[in-house]
Amino acid sequence: MSDLDDLRDILGAEPYRGAPADWETAGQTLGASVPGDFRELVDAIGPGVIGDYTNLLQPYATDEDYDQVLIHQERTSGLETIWEAETHSPPEFRSRPEAFNEPGVRPILWAYSDLGPYLHWAARPGTDPASWQIAVETARGDHWEFHEGTATGFLLRLLRGQVPSTYLNYLHNPDQHTFTPAP
Repeated sequence: MSDLDDLRDILGAEPYRGAPADWETAGQTLGASVPGDFRELVDAIGPGVIGDYTNLLQPYATDEDYDQVLIHQERTSGLETIWEAETHSPPEFRSRPEAFNEPGVRPILWAYSDLGPYLHWAARPGTDPASWQIAVETARGDHWEFHEGTATGFLLRLLRGQVPSTYLNYLHNPDQHTFTPAP
């Protein structure tokens, strides 16, 4: 079985019957092509809630709580404001991760938790989106953790308890192994 099949099985996710995402327009708006595994995941199960807290996003979802483009733009604006305000602070008081100091590398949001964390890709221009790291940010943007792998693989490993995460370990709990489609 594939990671997508295993993830759907663990979550008990039914096939998505909503309108397909406009991935081309989303990529243009986000400034980068969305990784293929994420497209397949969202096309397969749609936007919704993993467990009780983790919101899987879709570009231009009809419910704004799941609109990847809208929420990405809001979060990116907030991070830019924080990072700009910190430019004159000593390095030990800056929250911008070193990965995002590299030319052109920037976060692209794909999920968030009602408990605070945001899940991004560390998008690197000129590289295959499948190779981008997963960047997990705390609600205040002052702590980050980075993981290798695709969004689908990362979610699957989290649910299986195979990847430690300071901010997302609650997903190891079998009570969180459900999927509720967005309204």
